[in-house]
Amino acid sequence: MVDKQNLDREVDNSRLLTKLSVLGGSGALLLAILILILGISANFAGSDTFSLAVLPYTLAALFAFSAMIYGLMSTAAAQEEEEKLLLANRKQSSLLSIEEDVRFTAGRSFENYKRYAPYVLASLGVIILAAIVTGFYSAWNARPEGMKIIPPDANLSAFVAGIFMLISIFSGAFLIGQSRTKTFRWLQPLGAWLILGSVVLLAAGAATLVSARFLPQADYYTSRTVIVIYMVLGAEFIFNLVVEFYRPRTLEEPRPVFESRLLALFTEPGGVMRNIADTLDYQFGFKVSGTWIYRFLEKALFPLLIVWAMILWAFTCIQEVGPNEVGIRQRFGRIVSEKQLPPGVYLSLPYPFGKIARYSCSEIHQVLAGPEMTDPGGKKILPRIILWTKEHYGKEAKYLVAVKPNAAFAEAVAKETRRKAFSEEKYRLTPSNATPVSFLGASLPIQYRIKKEQLINFAYQYRDAAQILKNIGEMEVTRYFASVDFMSVMSYARHQASETLQARIQQAVDDIELGVEIIRVNLLDVHPPVGDVSQSFQKVIEALENRETRILEAKAYRASTLPVIQSQKANILAIAQAYQYRVKTVARAESERFGKQLKAFEIMPGIYKLRTYLDFLEKDTAEIRKFIVSASMPYQIYELNFEQKQRLDLIDADLGNITPK
Repeated sequence: MVDKQNLDREVDNSRLLTKLSVLGGSGALLLAILILILGISANFAGSDTFSLAVLPYTLAALFAFSAMIYGLMSTAAAQEEEEKLLLANRKQSSLLSIEEDVRFTAGRSFENYKRYAPYVLASLGVIILAAIVTGFYSAWNARPEGMKIIPPDANLSAFVAGIFMLISIFSGAFLIGQSRTKTFRWLQPLGAWLILGSVVLLAAGAATLVSARFLPQADYYTSRTVIVIYMVLGAEFIFNLVVEFYRPRTLEEPRPVFESRLLALFTEPGGVMRNIADTLDYQFGFKVSGTWIYRFLEKALFPLLIVWAMILWAFTCIQEVGPNEVGIRQRFGRIVSEKQLPPGVYLSLPYPFGKIARYSCSEIHQVLAGPEMTDPGGKKILPRIILWTKEHYGKEAKYLVAVKPNAAFAEAVAKETRRKAFSEEKYRLTPSNATPVSFLGASLPIQYRIKKEQLINFAYQYRDAAQILKNIGEMEVTRYFASVDFMSVMSYARHQASETLQARIQQAVDDIELGVEIIRVNLLDVHPPVGDVSQSFQKVIEALENRETRILEAKAYRASTLPVIQSQKANILAIAQAYQYRVKTVARAESERFGKQLKAFEIMPGIYKLRTYLDFLEKDTAEIRKFIVSASMPYQIYELNFEQKQRLDLIDADLGNITPK
């Protein structure tokens, strides 16, 4: 009868476990959906930390589902045991053992679930945690640079987070208290993650209020801290999966592998040291908490921590002034002596009652006057590529600069003056009093060194000497730019501007005895205002550069073409002169030859004709075959075949080369 009562009690507990897991899982799932809607979709909360609370509630819903299955299977297994007990009492199975009856499978399924389900749940926890963390990082990186997440109503957002936090923490505390019983052990992860969700919501509410009133970056740092905590818990999942294969086995297995030991240290009742002891006992497989070493540490740990903290605090009495530094001794925030301490080790009152302020009078420091190096969200910007047409600082510095008028501008002003003078007598505008102005962006790195003899002035006379130096630099560069030409300060006069500004800033800081020596003032990043002006100015500069390019190309073409043309001219003149000389000379020779021929013809006409005829035959027909026919045989006909050469040895013989013997 006792066994029957225990089984009935186990069935009731299993059914209660199922109901509690369903209620807890439904609440966790509802909170996860509300956080998704309010924190991510609608951006009602305006807090990244609030949105991160979706992770613990998602895992809580997963573990609630596993606990529900555990309760259902536990109920079925207990009911099966009741049936086995009834069969044993009735002795209805004499041939077949009750334990081996194939009809009873609920117990074996329940044992397999308890054996393998924790590993599956731990693996799913790692996957879900990694997916959600990766998704948040991707969403944050996809935001436009400088974008701020601001809640529409910080008070309302913090109030909603507080309501969710109260619901979560009471539910989690109840479930963790219930999980102290062995049957309800699987409710412990559900309660632990609900309490973690309440902690995240509490941090989100506090960060929202602080961001809205005091520190705009509070939510940023809080959300990153929560991400780190999630990553540590994910690493614990993996660590538990690996260590579970090597942990010594005991008869009692109270902790499933997906249960977080780190969360249990702070969520389970009994104190941190008691939870640490339980964790060590479970992990090593024997009573570690029963050893004298652990008992000694449990009693002496907190006193030792206090002693160590006191020792560390006492060590703040020892302070060092490093090389190339000088120190000023302070006590309760006041200067004890203006005597400067050289490098070495000194004793003072412990922090915060005593302090030795250290300053380097040989190191070169720098402040940047002009643009702001942070975006509206407070994030520091380090420009890598600087273009006129692109924003490369958090906020550009614009200075008013005079523009030297050219002839075209002066003529335009004169025409406008004459036109206005005729239409309105009292309007008088002359080119001499019309000075165009423009805006100019620039950054002014000021490098300085602290004067050792005026260290007290620099460190204690002013609250923030570096900021004062920056303000002086901006004031002097504003005055200087108002008196120089726009184009000159952007080009050839920049070095002169740097030297002039260095002298002016040094004079200004000496007048107020700031205690700094200006080493160098650099005028960098001088450009027109970013936007339409810079784009138009870039087009003008491009046109000027193109004009210079065309001029240089024309000069190069002239330099390469002119020598060729000159050489061609000289060649043509030489050819013409040679032709002139040849024509004149030949004509003169022909004239003289004709005169001599005429004289010869007049003296002996017949001989001249014969000589001319024979000369024609000899020179002009030298390559032509000739036939000599007798004039005394008029009636004799000769047929000559010119298709082939006749062998006329007498005619073809070269009689001229035959010499008589």
